[in-house]
Amino acid sequence: MLSIKHYKELNSTSVFAHKYLEELSNFDVISADIQSQGHGQFERYWYSTDTNGGNIYVSIILKPDNLAHIGELTRFIALIGAKTIENYGITTTFKYPNDILINGKKIAGFLAESEFIGQKCKGIIVGCGINLNLNEDDIKKIDIPATSIYLETGKNVDKEEFLNLFLSNFENEYDDFLANGIKGEMLC
Repeated sequence: MLSIKHYKELNSTSVFAHKYLEELSNFDVISADIQSQGHGQFERYWYSTDTNGGNIYVSIILKPDNLAHIGELTRFIALIGAKTIENYGITTTFKYPNDILINGKKIAGFLAESEFIGQKCKGIIVGCGINLNLNEDDIKKIDIPATSIYLETGKNVDKEEFLNLFLSNFENEYDDFLANGIKGEMLC
């Protein structure tokens, strides 16, 4: 069962998760309204704001016993993100391995970082940034083409409702993913 630990502001949900990884449990979720130093792949800065209803900035802690398909984890979480975004009537595409796009503009990014002690996996931190309610002024502050569900639909997204749906989708498919990896029906 996923357990959400919510904070108003963190430098980064991922940095926080790495710092407290030993104390955190499998399926703990670190959530923040704002990240002052959020980052994606290659330490690229991830713009953060909580204006207009906020966005998703979370890290999911995983401590799996079965590591057979962990190399596919970033792709798996991106597929879960796309499935959740598509509930809002939006068609998504991917920029391999970890970005979700809408009409060539980035709406979400995912990053899985693992910590090992020798051969033993101490834990995996899956960082998720999803643009729910960024407006035109916010988009101008991002150095790549970006968008949000709000800009695509003209409607604000309830952040808590979206996060609950996203985490529910993740939880419903995670055990099967651990056992079987990404299956063809997930790619549809």
